[in-house]
Amino acid sequence: MFPKSVAARAARSDSPAKKHQEDRSATKYPLVVLSTLAHIQANLDEDLSLGALAVAADLSPFQFHRAFKQHVGETPKRYTLRLRLERAALQLWLHETTVLETALACGFQSHETFTRAFRRHFGVVPKRVKKEGLVALPSVRARSPAGGRAPKDGLFELSKTRVVTLKPMHVAFIRHVGPYEETGDWMWSRLQSWAREQGLPDDRQLLGIAHDAPGVTPPDKLRFDAALELQQPITGDDLVGCQRLESRSYAVTTHVGPYDTLGAAYGTLAERLQSLPRFRLAGPPTIEMYHENRIDATLSLNHTDIYIAVTPKTRRHG
Repeated sequence: MFPKSVAARAARSDSPAKKHQEDRSATKYPLVVLSTLAHIQANLDEDLSLGALAVAADLSPFQFHRAFKQHVGETPKRYTLRLRLERAALQLWLHETTVLETALACGFQSHETFTRAFRRHFGVVPKRVKKEGLVALPSVRARSPAGGRAPKDGLFELSKTRVVTLKPMHVAFIRHVGPYEETGDWMWSRLQSWAREQGLPDDRQLLGIAHDAPGVTPPDKLRFDAALELQQPITGDDLVGCQRLESRSYAVTTHVGPYDTLGAAYGTLAERLQSLPRFRLAGPPTIEMYHENRIDATLSLNHTDIYIAVTPKTRRHG
């Protein structure tokens, strides 16, 4: 469920010959659409009907639907439904909740409506994922193992893992939609240039935010944000948006080494976190906080704090 981190994604550094790839790597939206995307991902259990979204965007339903479909490639209804179903699949696997509780938490009004939509989208009923895990999904079973040779021992180090609670945080972000490995370190450079134009300090925390789980979400729809911490919300533009990361618990581990070993680090952490005595995995987002003040895939020694969301284990009665 973990992303190929910035390591694999930024395996190529910026060069003049690759600048033309930037527009394909980041996704440009009108500000109203970018704001709507952030609103949807934070409120999947709320009213996200066309009428409600249009009111929030201050557009007529017709205007909003046309703009959203043009720039996102899906209608608001289909986009929202897909995100709800993908969140539900992860919650069925990770959370100690019933199918009905999962349905209600993800914005569905009944067990029957949820089950029909889930089976239509994934090809299996929810109770199979609850029983068997994500391997029950055909899209997960069809994924081939990651190619390439595993890094040699000693190329990276991982600290002990501790559980912390992050305070709410506003971030400016540039969004990439598509395979995680197709992003590049230029995104943070562009974001920092934008911040300087806004008169923001140069010491802002740099982050990477992965919103989706490969295998559950199709590769061409994976969402990754290159982000920069803000003291307060801002008004962005057609490339830079603003979102709020809510307070929650994370298992945090510091990775030390080249960025191209972060992928192997996630594999190690996936096994380590399964044995946490009082916490269980909670699903996306996964956050990377970079100690360096610039992202450069050519550097061999980097410090990255990997934050993986967790929630306390609960004992169900009856």
